Amino acid sequence: MNLVDELKNVVKGEVISDGESLKAYSRDASLFEITPAVVVAPKDSNDIRNLVRFVNGRKNEKLSLTARSGATDMTGGPLSESIVLDFTKHFTHIASVGNSEATVEPGVFYRDFERETLKHGLLLPSYPASREICTVGGMVANNAGGEKSLTYGKTEHYVKRLKVVLADGNEYDIGPLNRGQL
Repeated sequence: MNLVDELKNVVKGEVISDGESLKAYSRDASLFEITPAVVVAPKDSNDIRNLVRFVNGRKNEKLSLTARSGATDMTGGPLSESIVLDFTKHFTHIASVGNSEATVEPGVFYRDFERETLKHGLLLPSYPASREICTVGGMVANNAGGEKSLTYGKTEHYVKRLKVVLADGNEYDIGPLNRGQL
């Protein structure tokens, strides 16, 4: 069984392997071009956990997972010769906005996020020049800043908690610790 077929048994989301799509995923806003072996659009966090465990179980094959959303990164960050995870297909929900905070998934485009936050008189002021095409997940991953960063700071100043799947394949809710937890 080849990698694509194996991945289709691991995830509920899409497994993308046609040449035209892989070519599209081989570029970001940088000057680099690296074609992935396959792209997976995970459906939910269970898919991500399953992918991490799948890759961990195949260490001798040198597989890796690379997150991708808006692909506005200018360093080649979302490019990989292995497995690229596209968060713009299914991780696009704005769960809540209000009371000076919001909960969103990583594939939410900043332009859509800002539209919702402005309805509540809120703004994430660290927006970068690519704000019309970047995602909130990419902003967090890169600690994005922009024209208002000197006044308001970068994205790290506005993130309270992250729900993430780490290299052990488990999901964690990461946030500040109080003295007792420390």
